[in-house]
Amino acid sequence: MQLRRRRHELHLRRIDVAAMLGTSWKSLMWWEQDAREPLPRFYPAIIRFLGREPWPQPVTLPEQLLAERRRRGLTIQETAKAVGVDEGTYGRWESGVWKPQLRFGTLVEGFLEPVSRPMRE
Repeated sequence: MQLRRRRHELHLRRIDVAAMLGTSWKSLMWWEQDAREPLPRFYPAIIRFLGREPWPQPVTLPEQLLAERRRRGLTIQETAKAVGVDEGTYGRWESGVWKPQLRFGTLVEGFLEPVSRPMRE
């Protein structure tokens, strides 16, 4: 993740960035080292701090679903509820195991509605 580079660019201490992101300095350290992935609830703050999304442009439907879920800071359970399906179904869509059936197309499209997005690198 690009957190360490951004933190250095801004000449900020790890403890200060951790406070900005609402986490501990130790969690930030793990994220900076790509040793652990942040919980979904931290992604909106990470995106704001970086000024962009830390992943490549999503192309496939599973990538788009994952990216949107992270943008919103939602868990799979919360996203499934928002979309109106059970979490197993949503998880299989996001992992690419299943493709949404046509009857779910409107729900998926509604979840992926374009909103203001941070710029990419």
